[in-house]
Amino acid sequence: MSSYRTVLASVPSDTIDQYRSGAAEAPLAATCARECSHDLTATEIQPLGSVLAEALDTGQPLRNDGWHPLRAPIVVDPETVMARSMKLEDAWIEAKPQLGGMMAEVLGADIDNVRAVYSHASGAGECVVSFLTAPDDDRAEKTLVPEVTTP
Repeated sequence: MSSYRTVLASVPSDTIDQYRSGAAEAPLAATCARECSHDLTATEIQPLGSVLAEALDTGQPLRNDGWHPLRAPIVVDPETVMARSMKLEDAWIEAKPQLGGMMAEVLGADIDNVRAVYSHASGAGECVVSFLTAPDDDRAEKTLVPEVTTP
């Protein structure tokens, strides 16, 4: 089984509207984008684990034709982004003392990437788009996820 990466991108609302009405293969212009391991959704330290799972996997479908074997690409509206950004920061502060040694080394950079995109999007009043990288098997060519571009 593949270990998927999650791509998170901060995207203006009007760009989301244009992307939804255009070709699925068109690039999606983001102001900030980062990747993290999808395994963050299984973080056992709570409430950080549930907040990360929500930040990575809960939203509205980005397009009706997006496809991935695990889940389709999603978008989170600016108001929800702002609320989740605050929840992420609070959960991070609470969990930091429990994240020691190897766990901090393994998870820290990926958690920082999630926090960075949500913080950027919250400050800019933008949406967050989340999708999984294509699998590394024969399903890859069937996968329809955005091609994200950044300035």
